[in-house]
Amino acid sequence: MPVRAPAALLRVLDKVTAETMVFEAPIGRKVRYKSLVFEVKACETRGVGEAQPQSSAYLTVTSDAAAGAALAPRQIFKGWMFANFPSLHALRHPVYDSWLVACSAAAPAQ
Repeated sequence: MPVRAPAALLRVLDKVTAETMVFEAPIGRKVRYKSLVFEVKACETRGVGEAQPQSSAYLTVTSDAAAGAALAPRQIFKGWMFANFPSLHALRHPVYDSWLVACSAAAPAQ
C-alpha cells in the first residue's frame, strides 16, 4: 500500500547556466523556480522500508511568458513523475529539465 507524503522533492536543471537546484514542493501549493510554477497534487511511495522504495508524484508545471510579453502562462507538463525512473516521464523544456527525487517526509516550514 502506498504511503502519501506532504511534499515532493524535485530537482531542476537550468540548461543555459548549468545550475541545478533541489527543492521541496508541498502538496497543493504553487512553488516557483524562475519562470516555472510547480504544483504537486500527490506524492506517494511504495515499498517503504524496502531496499529501493518507489516514489511517484502527480504534478502540473506552467511556464510564465517572458517579461513584457503579452502571452498568458501555459501548462507545459501534467502527469506522473517517477523517482526510480527519472527519464521515463520528466519535464523537458528548451531551457529547463526537471524530475522527481523523492517524496518528502515533512513539508518545509513557511
